[in-house]
This record gives sequence, C-alpha cells and structure tokens, in this order.
Amino acid sequence: MFAGALPLLAVLVFSGLGFGWRSWLQLRRYGSSGIVLFRSGRPGQHLREALFLVLAVALFAEAALAAVAPRRLPDLVPLAPAAAATLRVAGTVLVLGATALMLVAQLDLGASWRVGIEEGARPGLVTGGLYRYARNPIYVAMLTALLGFTLLLPNWISLTLLIGAALGIGRHVRDEEAYLARTYGEEYVRYAMRVGRFVPGVGRLRPPGR
Repeated sequence: MFAGALPLLAVLVFSGLGFGWRSWLQLRRYGSSGIVLFRSGRPGQHLREALFLVLAVALFAEAALAAVAPRRLPDLVPLAPAAAATLRVAGTVLVLGATALMLVAQLDLGASWRVGIEEGARPGLVTGGLYRYARNPIYVAMLTALLGFTLLLPNWISLTLLIGAALGIGRHVRDEEAYLARTYGEEYVRYAMRVGRFVPGVGRLRPPGR
C-alpha cells in the first residue's frame, strides 16, 4: 500500500515545498507571492504557462490513480518485484534530491524569485549561490524530479509528461533568457557568457560576432 502511495507523496512534497511553501515565504518576506503567470503579454508564453498548469494537474491525477487503482496505469515494460523496488528507491532519491536542489536555488534568488515572466519587472539579476555554476538550476531540479517520478511510475503517461516538460522547459528558458537580456542588458550578457545554461561550462552565450 505504501509503495502505491509513494508517487503521490513525492508529488505533494515537491509541489508543496517548491511552490506552496516557497510562495508563502516570498509573500511574507517581500510582500508578493512571486507567482506571475500570464503577465508576460506574449500569447506563446501564456500557452506554455497554461500547459505547465496542465502538467501539474496531470502529475497529481496520475499519482492519485496509482494510489487507488495502480493496475489501470499502462506499464512501459513488465517489471519483476525486485526491479520495481530498485526503481522506487532510485526515484525517491531523485525526487528528494531535486526538491532540496530546487529549494536552495529558489532561496538563492531571494526577492527575484518568480514563477512566470513579468515583463518590465526588474527585481535584480542573481549571479551568486548555485547561479555561479548554472543559469537555470531550478529547471534542472524540476526535470530531475520528473525523471524520479517516471522511475516511481514507469509508464507511458509518465514518460510522455517528462518529454513534454523537457521540451516546454527548453522553450521557456529561451524566452526567459531573452527577457533577462532585455531587462539587464550587458550585465546579463556578461553573466551568460561565463556561466553554462543548465550545467557548468555548457550552453554559455557566445561572444558577439562568433
């Protein structure tokens, strides 16, 4: 019974701490929740933010179904009990590790933490903490958590959500970085030239003319 409820618990921990608790802390410290969805004024960005909400609902629904009727979920491949147990351990470790990584990255942002893009806002460019090593540690944490969730529930639904999230995050990051370049100009360009996009040294912005 606990194994069936584990994916639901993982979703609740990750979303509850990463979005619920973090937005409450942001509101208490800075007077704003940091949730700025649908404020960019760009239809494409609004669509991706809507799909983000759909993803969150789909994850919760899948995890809830796994808790009450796991046999109704389509498996990727048949797994022996020992293999399934190993995947559950690995998935749990990834989700918990990703949650810790995301919380540290969110706290590093301080007043600049946002969910969504608020065109015209200038809360400050953060280049310290985890952001010394990668420009988007929060998205690394989100994809790691989704990978862990896929290991907890290795089925076609989880795999589809993981791939869809990876594609959506890739596009959102490009839009977010374009906003940062518009907002902070040369300060952001210099930062992006020395720090990798998702991992250290990889995806750095190329110097002009190259």
